[in-house]
Amino acid sequence: MTMGTGDLYIKAPTLQPYAETFNRKIWHMNSKYDYQTCSMLFNSYTEPNHGEVIRTLMPSWHHHFSDSGGLQLSRTKGGLTHEIKDKIYRHQAAWSDVAMIFDDIPVEFDGSNSGWSMKTSTAGRRFIREEVGKTARTTLANVKRQIEMFEALDSDTKITLIVQGQDLESYREYIETIVNGLTEKELERCVSISLASACSGSGFNNRMEMIYSVKDFQIPMRLKKNIHLLGLGSHEMMMPFFVSPDYFDFVENVSYDSSTQANSWFFSRYRDKNWMNIDMDSPATTTKSEQEIYEEQLVPVFSDMLKQNFEAFEEFGIISHDFMIQECTKWSRKNTDKERLYNSDIGKDGAKLIPFFNQMQVVEHYMDFVDKYTNNPSLLNDRGLSKITDYGQFVNEWLPLQGAQDKLPEQWGGSLNEFFT
Repeated sequence: MTMGTGDLYIKAPTLQPYAETFNRKIWHMNSKYDYQTCSMLFNSYTEPNHGEVIRTLMPSWHHHFSDSGGLQLSRTKGGLTHEIKDKIYRHQAAWSDVAMIFDDIPVEFDGSNSGWSMKTSTAGRRFIREEVGKTARTTLANVKRQIEMFEALDSDTKITLIVQGQDLESYREYIETIVNGLTEKELERCVSISLASACSGSGFNNRMEMIYSVKDFQIPMRLKKNIHLLGLGSHEMMMPFFVSPDYFDFVENVSYDSSTQANSWFFSRYRDKNWMNIDMDSPATTTKSEQEIYEEQLVPVFSDMLKQNFEAFEEFGIISHDFMIQECTKWSRKNTDKERLYNSDIGKDGAKLIPFFNQMQVVEHYMDFVDKYTNNPSLLNDRGLSKITDYGQFVNEWLPLQGAQDKLPEQWGGSLNEFFT
């Protein structure tokens, strides 16, 4: 949630005037629901200062999670060295409650993707099935070193183990190789598993296959009972836990992270209370009139944001959605140069408040739906998933009826192998 926020989370003096206001919002969300709380995930490689400032000034987060930055580091010129990994481990040990690992992924990239598309696109990469065991063993070595560092630093930080693969066989080979290679003492440091879509793709059927497969993983129950879903922004992708409570009776906690929700302000997007998406056109590139953008996009977004958080904005003298738009954002009529970031002299506070409340209101609207589906799963079209009683039934009866899956290919498109099949 740090994209598009300037130095808000980088420098403590910048965040300090707003920290208590932000904390109250998070405390409100933590107490609003019977079964949900808000935690923060930051990247120890790309956002080290963010993690330190947020951990220091925002104790309202239920937990602080730290990503390792492995995906970003793997594509840098210097690569992922032992020195860099140790530096990341030290940061995770000091500033987080739960740390992600450096997972070696059995995937080959063709170099056509970088940045955001590396995370979101299945193009330009292939799954290497024969490398599952090898990459799991490399990951195991990383985990052992991470635990060694945490112990040496006398840190309380726990570890979540990432699962990679494309089907039950590869999921199990990957995670069981890691778990079976850890001693009982090392396993005490591990608290959960995180399900990744890097090898399979993030389509609905692929997600369902991975989630339902967890029941058959031959690993300690204390790991399976805490499941983290990596990169999930849709209620639909959480459906198994709403509609199959008996199947997942071993699960105690489900967590997720969503860059789509967290970066809503950066991409000028908002989800309202009905979970309807509202895109706010860039004033520098839009073909719509100023009046259209104001009435159809900006007013619905900023009026809802203000209504849901009126006391927070009022504390800084902001009581009008028009003030928010005209004094605190790039959509201001005063922003004649169409600058990407803009605020007037009297709009400085609003420019700091709006990114946070845009993001957190989107998250709160999402959590409202999670609460609704948890209490009344019949509101969902469960696609027959509620009838699943074991994984064999899922893979042999439900999955074949869903059509082709958009998994990563195991061969590059256009290869001779593909040509002759």
